[in-house]
Amino acid sequence: MDIGNILNESLNVEYSKLDLFLEKYDLTPEQKVEVYEFHAKASKKNKTLVISETKENKFKSISEGVEYVHLFPKNLKLLIKKYGLNTNELLVLTEIMESMLSHGNLLINFSQKTLCELTEINKSTMSKTFKSLKQKQCLIEKNGHIYLNSVIFMKGLPHKLFIQFRDHFLNSISYKLDDEEEFEKVFDDNFIKAYEKNLKEIKKKKQQIKEKKISKALDNFEKEISEEWKEKFKDEEENFEFGFESEM
Repeated sequence: MDIGNILNESLNVEYSKLDLFLEKYDLTPEQKVEVYEFHAKASKKNKTLVISETKENKFKSISEGVEYVHLFPKNLKLLIKKYGLNTNELLVLTEIMESMLSHGNLLINFSQKTLCELTEINKSTMSKTFKSLKQKQCLIEKNGHIYLNSVIFMKGLPHKLFIQFRDHFLNSISYKLDDEEEFEKVFDDNFIKAYEKNLKEIKKKKQQIKEKKISKALDNFEKEISEEWKEKFKDEEENFEFGFESEM
């Protein structure tokens, strides 16, 4: 089927089901990325139109500036039954969720010193509390970043995250409760596989575009230098060629 028809048909499919829709066609990674980008732009355009038409009557259900997260109660219950959570641990967790949690469950502008100031917990107790939250799988340290475990609490919805947050979301998933027990799986395996595949293809496409831009810039640079060189040394070249020919 022509890619144009596939693009049009994709608009009748929910974003979360695009991967299944694309499996019906033999498309290259670049074409798949094109479909995702086309779908996202079309959805954004439609959303903008709807908002502009009903702007006067459009209200947010949650007040501006109010922080909130999604909670998976069964996993929180498993955590509490296994380890318990004391007052300091709960206070630190809620402070992180209120003032230091980015989409994708990445901790930003984070330091134990800042947490001490915000929670009024002393340095020694904060160090013990933070270590305990890591041992209880509430906090995850990976690739030099710290995350809130997204199988317990989740800020934002995975399929709505901007590209720059998607790697962080994947890093924030840990189902390990201890060596013998795991948290309940809250993210569909097929969704995660499609999510990882799509992210990989987008990164590949972006890298190709970047390399193409660099190559084009180098070509232009070499062309400019070559022209400047020819202009600057025009007389010398002529003299050299003349002298060389006279010696022959």
